[in-house]
Amino acid sequence: MEIKLKAGKKYSICSCGHSKSLPFCDNAHREFNAANDTEYKSMKITPEADTIIEVTSSLWKSIQERK
Repeated sequence: MEIKLKAGKKYSICSCGHSKSLPFCDNAHREFNAANDTEYKSMKITPEADTIIEVTSSLWKSIQERK
């Protein structure tokens, strides 16, 4: 998935796959971590220039398929 990022803006990218706003983090990992004894955290990005990045996670697809 490609996403456009603006220079100087802080982004949090989901690593757990439970966010309702993928690929961005909505802190759903906090409840999941507490219930499952895991330590998911979002990946923080603050680009110096406008840029496009490609992000993917095998967790995003597998969790979405189970819903």
